Amino acid sequence: QSRTRELSAERRQLTVMFVDLVGSTALATRLDPEDLRETIGAYHRCVADTVAHFGGFVAKYMGDGVLVYFGYPQAHENAAEQAVRAGLALVNAVRRLPEPEPLRVRIGIGTGQVVVGDLITAGEGQERGVVGETPNLAARLQALAEPDAVVIGPQTRQLVGDLFEYRDLGAVEVKGFPEPIHPYQV
Repeated sequence: QSRTRELSAERRQLTVMFVDLVGSTALATRLDPEDLRETIGAYHRCVADTVAHFGGFVAKYMGDGVLVYFGYPQAHENAAEQAVRAGLALVNAVRRLPEPEPLRVRIGIGTGQVVVGDLITAGEGQERGVVGETPNLAARLQALAEPDAVVIGPQTRQLVGDLFEYRDLGAVEVKGFPEPIHPYQV
């Protein structure tokens, strides 16, 4: 059985986006739980629709965070570029949601080698899992981002070249990574 699982796993380059809603804890204290549920639902739909337009695949909703893959399930030459375009579009789309107060996001995007395979999750049946440091990198980059900002890792920056304007954030120590990483704000 472990052998078939190994055969179904595949190594590939993936661009991963982590989107986080800014100030959701404060939002929760101000809104009625029903209204909060509707707001989070509208935010999730906005993220799903926006990233789908750029070929992104929502892998997981984690409360106010959304994990998105670009270049999976179908590989794309320009996955990194599409992820950055989706990130910039998302900042505007989320801000325009007709909510009682404007919503803002922080977005981190990382590109790297991962292993995509079948993971068994209790009670959820089978789920395609991505293993590697890239999802962690995207989450850490998101944590570095200011509200309404898209922060990308060095591999993503290398792949998108001069398609965008960037602010160099210098070398940054990031928890869980042995060497400092060099992020850029798009």
